[in-house]
Amino acid sequence: MLTVHCKSKDDNMGTHWVGPKSEYEWRFRPSIFGNTLFWCHVWKGDDSQIVYDAYYAGDDKLYDRVYMDNSYWVVKDDGLYLRQFWKGIDVFFHH
Repeated sequence: MLTVHCKSKDDNMGTHWVGPKSEYEWRFRPSIFGNTLFWCHVWKGDDSQIVYDAYYAGDDKLYDRVYMDNSYWVVKDDGLYLRQFWKGIDVFFHH
């Protein structure tokens, strides 16, 4: 079971619990100024956690992997991955 909490400066998506083979989805509209930043804090148990930028229009590494305004993050046993839709692969992002 994962605990996930995502937010931006203006929006707090709340805390959610995500079980194996489950998904958690949220939507937003990016700022017209191109400065939208969402970050997430993910916990697995008491010892394993990560905080990462889930979306930032100013970061080409993140923005170039967005497909039709969607970012798809995958948590695996060895770390966090960002899906590249057009290649059909998950790219390692953080452990």
